[in-house]
Amino acid sequence: MPSQTIQNPRGLIRRTARGTRIAAALVGAVLTVLAGQVALLPMGKSLVTMSYDIPFVLWGTVLKGSTQKDIRIVYLSELEGDRLDRRSQAKILDKLGEAGAKVVAYDIIFDQELDDPTIDQEFAAAIRRFRGVDADGNPIPGKPQRHVILACGHKTINISGMSGNQLIPPTDALMAAADDFGIAFYDDESYFIRKVSTGTLDESSLTWKTAAAAGADLDEESRMETRWMNFVGPPPVPNDKNSTVPIPSCPAKSLLIDGEQTGFFKDKIVIVGGEPGVVGAELGNDVFNTPYHRFPILGKPPLMSGVEVQANGLANLINGNWITRSSHRFDTILTVIAGLVIGAGLTLLRPLRAVTASVALAIAGTAAGVFSHTSLFWPWTAVAFAQVPVALVWGVASHSYIERFFRIKLTAEQKAIRAAFAKYLSPQMLDQLTREGFTTNLGGEKVRAAMMFTDLEGFTDMSERLGDPERVIEALNGYFERTTGHIFDHDGVIISFMGDAIYAAWGAPSADLDAPIKAVRAAWNLNQNDRLVVEGRVIRTRIGLHTGEVVAGNLGSSRRIEYTLIGDAVNLAARLEGINKLFGTSILLSGSIHEHINGEFLTRRVGQFAVKGRKEAVFVHELLGPSEGNELPAWVNTYHQALELLTEGHQKEARKQFELVNSQRGEDGDGASQYFIERLDAGTPMKNGIVVLKEK
Repeated sequence: MPSQTIQNPRGLIRRTARGTRIAAALVGAVLTVLAGQVALLPMGKSLVTMSYDIPFVLWGTVLKGSTQKDIRIVYLSELEGDRLDRRSQAKILDKLGEAGAKVVAYDIIFDQELDDPTIDQEFAAAIRRFRGVDADGNPIPGKPQRHVILACGHKTINISGMSGNQLIPPTDALMAAADDFGIAFYDDESYFIRKVSTGTLDESSLTWKTAAAAGADLDEESRMETRWMNFVGPPPVPNDKNSTVPIPSCPAKSLLIDGEQTGFFKDKIVIVGGEPGVVGAELGNDVFNTPYHRFPILGKPPLMSGVEVQANGLANLINGNWITRSSHRFDTILTVIAGLVIGAGLTLLRPLRAVTASVALAIAGTAAGVFSHTSLFWPWTAVAFAQVPVALVWGVASHSYIERFFRIKLTAEQKAIRAAFAKYLSPQMLDQLTREGFTTNLGGEKVRAAMMFTDLEGFTDMSERLGDPERVIEALNGYFERTTGHIFDHDGVIISFMGDAIYAAWGAPSADLDAPIKAVRAAWNLNQNDRLVVEGRVIRTRIGLHTGEVVAGNLGSSRRIEYTLIGDAVNLAARLEGINKLFGTSILLSGSIHEHINGEFLTRRVGQFAVKGRKEAVFVHELLGPSEGNELPAWVNTYHQALELLTEGHQKEARKQFELVNSQRGEDGDGASQYFIERLDAGTPMKNGIVVLKEK
């Protein structure tokens, strides 16, 4: 392997790039957390309230069932000057009483005395008739006890630099006749209704008083808690028969003229108020925006009238299904956790994957917010529409910059690697190494690899006969050129040339699960197809193969290093090459490498040997050739029988079998059988058939 040091090695570049990405991920996490925290500040109110608004736009009608059955709206359309005409209120209330309504609430402030006092006197009398009480407010026997709640106004006053609230109650006559009055005002900003009005610290709202009169389970101590409106549905489109009508209603004219009473108002809570736009079509003139107006998908719906707002709030209080806002602590924890995960995660992803993940996160956040909004309003838009975009922009920008910056360094480093290793690796391994990188720092790491050691039989004698070093080098170079090709063809790595020997490996410097079988294939092709021929004499190559755990890395000094594999497994591979001399064999395999053949080659088990330097004995196998199209020779079975007899201690019977194998192999005989015959004749101990080899 190359002995020079490669400047700026790929491993170092990769580690530096990885560290830079981690730093960028931390910055992305911090930026994304900050984006979430800023969104929770007052400046981010518009974004956060989208979490409340969007679900209503997507769902349309949210609630169905009981709210539509319990509440009715009566619309007034007659004006007296710039105010709703109250001359017909007595007749309307009498009609509602006849129809069986149980509670009537007026979303009209009757605060001004009329020129004709009899109008309010008749109205007050109608209120008492509806309630079933006399002039003193006492219940009339046999009359149903019902409720009338009037509205009162509210305004802020300033006196000597001090501000306060002032109520605008109904006239004395009407207030004396009714059960109670409640504040009818909306505290949302910009005439955008999102919250259920429950009044002030001193006075309850009209909806609260009406709900209490209708028997709703309300806790006065929790009245000032914020309740977000769970709208029954969008306001209906006038004169559109296909438009949904979340809360049933009828015009006052229809009630008075047509007598629309039967079953429609029976045991219902009725809210009387102005028809949408009757007192002014401009925003704030008893018409209001709602979440349905924030992002109108199918055209902008009409503004919601004040009486419709009261009806929706009343429905929430009666059914207890208003929406609860998540706590500040929850919001903070949410944006911190989301910021850390999303900010770091998108930075570590490639741009296309980051975009895909961002879209998925935005959709998931929207889905979670939409499906939970009927009970909980939490700032999912701060995550989906603030934190995700910030994380995405930072992630894509930082990842692209880092990739471009280090790609330039890696490209230069890859060229250096290819130039240094081109003569030592196969093209496939060279491509893999330049992709995965290689470090030239001193030291190594444990890997599982297959090792091959080769040696030329009788090379020393051949060199002496040739007598010309140049001819020897020429012969060796030609031989190495061919054998190297076989090693490279099977993804091997040349560790070193040692005189006439080759030390090659598979599975290092890049891991390869198929290293053992690739080493066997290379050994067979090398031995069969490219033997060294000198002056007509064929010089056989002896090969030893073993696989196991070794330390692979750079050995040497700061001035010169060499890539190598060291360890007991390397030593055993070298020993196996040498054992070929004892048996007259060409390719010997250890038991561990034999396990990976899986029937691709024919082998025979030569025996079990305790080689020098190892405490444990190893099984040794001879490679006979490919199994495809070939059968195992009969003499192999005879040889294996001899080994079994030897293991069992039947040495005489084993010797006979070895002699039989020797004769079956022909004129040259069988080297392994001859070896065992000699050992047996010499009386060498072989306990359990294990041969102890003292020589290397």
